[in-house]
Amino acid sequence: MFPTNHKTIFVLDHTPYFGISSDNPIDFDVSKSRGPGYVPLPSVCKSLWTCSVEAAVEYCRIVWDLFPEGKLVRFVVSDSAAHILNTWAIAQQNLTHVLNGLCLVGPVRRGAGGDVVGLCAAIEALAEPSPTQAAQRPTDMLFQNRGRIICITSARDDDSIRSLAEIALNTLIPQNKKASTVQPPTTTDASTSTQSLVVHYCHLVIINVTPEKADTRVNNQPVIEMGGGLMGVEVIVCRASALANLLGRLVLPHYRLVTTTVTGIPMKEEQNASSSANYDVEIIHSAEAHAGLRALQTAAESTESVVLRWWTPRGAEGGAGGCNGPLWRVTPADVASRPSACLVNFLLNGRSVTLEVPRKGGGRSASHVLAAQGGELWIGALGGRTPYEDPPALSEGAGGRVTDYRIKEFGALMQQNKLLPLRGPGSNTKSRARLQRHTTYWPLTISSTLIFNLGSVIEPLTRLVVQETLTEDEVDSCRGVLLSLLGMESRHEFPTSQLPSNFRGKSSGRRDEQWRQVWGELEALIRAHSASPAHRALLRTLLECRSHNNHNTEGESSRASVIRATTDSPLSPVGAGNGNSSSDVWAPRNVLDTLLGAPRPPRRPDFAGRMVAGSRVATLYQHLQQDVETPH
Repeated sequence: MFPTNHKTIFVLDHTPYFGISSDNPIDFDVSKSRGPGYVPLPSVCKSLWTCSVEAAVEYCRIVWDLFPEGKLVRFVVSDSAAHILNTWAIAQQNLTHVLNGLCLVGPVRRGAGGDVVGLCAAIEALAEPSPTQAAQRPTDMLFQNRGRIICITSARDDDSIRSLAEIALNTLIPQNKKASTVQPPTTTDASTSTQSLVVHYCHLVIINVTPEKADTRVNNQPVIEMGGGLMGVEVIVCRASALANLLGRLVLPHYRLVTTTVTGIPMKEEQNASSSANYDVEIIHSAEAHAGLRALQTAAESTESVVLRWWTPRGAEGGAGGCNGPLWRVTPADVASRPSACLVNFLLNGRSVTLEVPRKGGGRSASHVLAAQGGELWIGALGGRTPYEDPPALSEGAGGRVTDYRIKEFGALMQQNKLLPLRGPGSNTKSRARLQRHTTYWPLTISSTLIFNLGSVIEPLTRLVVQETLTEDEVDSCRGVLLSLLGMESRHEFPTSQLPSNFRGKSSGRRDEQWRQVWGELEALIRAHSASPAHRALLRTLLECRSHNNHNTEGESSRASVIRATTDSPLSPVGAGNGNSSSDVWAPRNVLDTLLGAPRPPRRPDFAGRMVAGSRVATLYQHLQQDVETPH
């Protein structure tokens, strides 16, 4: 029920050894103007104790910034005695209380002592219930009291580290035996009871700190289980100057956190306010914020910081209102740097920042938003495309650079074929059949059709023929359009003025070729919708108009080839382009029909032997093995 990071205890070694220098000089003289006679200030070095305190405090800052509740941290300073700086009480879980306690402890003094007494006190502190644990019953099967101890010390060799771990285990085992014994509470109030809890698991992290120039015989060790899984011991060797970075990395797996590097942040230069430069700021937050990005990364990439580019689109509103999903708290990795301070102040002033994933091929894809609410910084993942993201360009689709798509007509097609929940048998089949009729012949581009560019000359035929049924008046109107087109063809005219201006130069071929394309498109359109008797009657009228001006065989064969090239496709059935006027009208088979596998009626009668056999296998030449009668 309670994870290991619910309770964390820092054990800081306060022995005289930690009063020595870290041997990492820091330039204290920051002045750049050095005149004659100037005596530079000498560099300074922090002590091991200072490095330990700064690293542990930074670890706590990250934890308490991201988890105001539920994640508790305690401090134990170990020298000649164990100095407990705070308890599990919520009022003492803050940096102010911890820093005041460190001030009372003071610097490292000469004297005896070690880290053993502080480690034993930390084991005992793990058995104390937190406020959340005290409100629940320890007898619950799901109740698990687990915790982590981070001991910052310095040992001579691996044997000393092993001895320290055994001391911690020997302290934990009898303490659990004592806590497992049922004892009545010392007071009637359960909240003030001093009864200890059984520690089900303790993660002991021993960090061996050394100065820069000192040698060590302690080696790194991965987590080793001791006491039958009661304690896991991990040993890390670190220089004092790198201790802060080490704890900054350890806090990530301890609390399931990740880092994000916000790159390209525009900031004005401190020396010259008229110029600006781009800076990078690293922030820390929950790993759940990158769930969508981590799914596409490898195991090696998932351990690195995710880089997101600063992007403030025009018209972006303040706050995290554009994020409809969950929000996670954010804290800067380096709180003392100027770029981090500028970013925090920018967000606290009510501004929001949209972050995008850098793409090598160009384009923008917004992924997260940074904002401040209630005096805290938050990050949210944007699901799908945001209103500020550039819409995908049709001209860069799978078909290449095509710029003359019939976009408005395609929108009307989608409006006419909305899928709605219908009741009754066959509803799905009817919707599928309607979509098949509307998509069998539908030119995608303006340059690939003539009839849909003729406007009033072809109306209302293209509007009425897509209906499921036609009345007598509507059939007469469509016949009038066909006869009008036939009259224009007989007068050797073509309505070029109805075509778009950018299309007239492309269609400057011979008139007879244009008319062949018009009649071929009309036949393909009407055949695709010829499911009713009225449509088939209109198709017969069209075929009569097409053959009216055909006087020779050459023209007929040429026109038939044009029809086949216009209407047929590799997915069409054999004979789909035939111009006969029989009652069975065959429309070309489209891609939708092929993908859905819609059944189609047979083109010819089935083999007689198969019809007789039924479900059995038909035998060819079944009388072949019989004896042939000898003729007399």
